Amino acid sequence: MITFTPEAVEQWQREHPEPLPAGGHAVRVSLVPGGCAGLKYVLEAVAGPCEGDHAFPQSGALAVFCPAGDLPRLDGLRVDYVDAMVGGGYRFENPNAGRSCGCGASFADPLA
Repeated sequence: MITFTPEAVEQWQREHPEPLPAGGHAVRVSLVPGGCAGLKYVLEAVAGPCEGDHAFPQSGALAVFCPAGDLPRLDGLRVDYVDAMVGGGYRFENPNAGRSCGCGASFADPLA
């Protein structure tokens, strides 16, 4: 399960004001190599799931999708948004992270 807090849902909707043709908004959460710790979180606006994606509907008309291959590293992820002049932005609380970088945007692969 991947969850977005109400604050993260609101921010996503502010950043992506155009809803999907069927209504609502969607985000795909995935991982790419990079960041200070090895794996970097990616949030991208999508029209729907890619083949093989897992879907996690959220309250607030947001659908969250995740590639099947990334799910073992992202299962249990909680995405929050903090509105602050310094250090604000999306926050990722990942119970699977081996270790996280100082800014929290990347983590060490626990399955490596």
